[in-house]
Amino acid sequence: MSNRVPEELSPIEKQAIERIRALRFSHEEDLSSILKNPARAMHNIILTFHGHVKLRMAPIANELGVEMRTLERAFNEEIGKTMLQCQIDARLGLAHSLLSMIPPTKLSVIANLLGYDEVRDFARFFHKHMHETPSAWGRREREKTKKRERLASGVREPI
Repeated sequence: MSNRVPEELSPIEKQAIERIRALRFSHEEDLSSILKNPARAMHNIILTFHGHVKLRMAPIANELGVEMRTLERAFNEEIGKTMLQCQIDARLGLAHSLLSMIPPTKLSVIANLLGYDEVRDFARFFHKHMHETPSAWGRREREKTKKRERLASGVREPI
């Protein structure tokens, strides 16, 4: 017999489980039908919560009533990537959007939205996947946007 104490759910996991339960009891056919395909349901949860770092897949799989390994296989088959890669892509997608904004979103805000306790942890994650710092990436993207806007308005670049 295991003496393992079950881990407490994070607030984001509680929200995800509440969402699943709300879908389960929804009278709208489109919404409740999401749960008929656990892989699609998990994909929906990952995207809804932007791949939040404190969103563990096991409690969600449990709420969906499916074994983790079965869900992993179905997810990979249905979505074409692993759940982890989907989480990473969702995190990077939100980070890219917020870093590209003019004026830029503070790194501390982005880190917090994605569930990081420390900005440096978010910066390390971003650098690992993008091979540059979030600040440098955002600066470069904002410059590209400004350049496109100048070109669209007919303003020529100095030679």
